[in-house]
Amino acid sequence: VSVLSAQTSKSKDTGTDSVGELKVSLIFGTDSDADQAGKDLKQPSEIQLAALKKLKTIRFSHYRLLGEDQQPILRSYENWANPMKNSKEILLSFQPRGKPIDDHLKMDLEFWQSHKKIMKSGPTLKKGKPLFIQGPAWRGGKIIIAVELMSLVVEKPSKLEKK
Repeated sequence: VSVLSAQTSKSKDTGTDSVGELKVSLIFGTDSDADQAGKDLKQPSEIQLAALKKLKTIRFSHYRLLGEDQQPILRSYENWANPMKNSKEILLSFQPRGKPIDDHLKMDLEFWQSHKKIMKSGPTLKKGKPLFIQGPAWRGGKIIIAVELMSLVVEKPSKLEKK
């Protein structure tokens, strides 16, 4: 029994290995006064603003960053992002589906609001190309959830996988 327990204590759970990092940003978009969201809020990043301005379906005159969270993507486990640090009101769960390929990763995403699952999606995320999800109406505008693949660890195929 002691030999068996010594072997199992050395085995590593590869499911906890990080395959990359995901950033989730909560953005307020409005065509009226953006200060409705809060006077001290800053603009989203230049990359996010440029990407938002290219969209045809989610287009507003003003944007404010409500919060963001960056978390590792664990290989085989459900992960959680909490873009509003002091609140569990809005959460995003995410889990990879398969191995990363080049700069792409298939994901299972779930958007949670007030402890209820609002949306489930299975997008393929690409590094450098944020995914925008139009959320609920809020204070004369809309909540926008930006999901960005910040980094990705692509494994080299083993000799056995190449054959």
